[in-house]
Amino acid sequence: MAINKLVLDDLVEEDFSLIAIHCSAEVYRIVFYLNKLLGLSLKREPQDVDYNYPEGLAFYELYKFYNQREGCNYYVVSNKYKIKGLHLQSNGFLFEEETKRVANLLPEYKNVDCFLKIESSSEDVNIKKLLSEINQINQIVTAYQIEVTQIKSIENLIFS
Repeated sequence: MAINKLVLDDLVEEDFSLIAIHCSAEVYRIVFYLNKLLGLSLKREPQDVDYNYPEGLAFYELYKFYNQREGCNYYVVSNKYKIKGLHLQSNGFLFEEETKRVANLLPEYKNVDCFLKIESSSEDVNIKKLLSEINQINQIVTAYQIEVTQIKSIENLIFS
């Protein structure tokens, strides 16, 4: 009996660019500055990106904008979420102890605060110019492009 195996790596198309953003502000503030500086209209999606971890459920903020002129989608997604877990202490205390663990959307990029994903089938988006403009925002410490082929957990970036 032959067993067919479907590998997810074959299904993920790499026709997008990914920019890592390290920032000192909340993601919604960074989205505000990106909208203002780049002329985008990123809006919060009704559904966040959620993942179930053994410690609990994590919700990553997701913002989207479709640029008709360039024919591409812009996404901003947070990379960090604090999962709260309640653990009973075995030392006889009456109350539970709350612990927090940071879960990352892309675990191999733990220090990144959020990502800007640009889905485009053409080369109309100038990434170098975009990076130069993003790095002008005071609340952004640094922003740089990530090589998509090097991402181990690329399936976490499928939003639709």
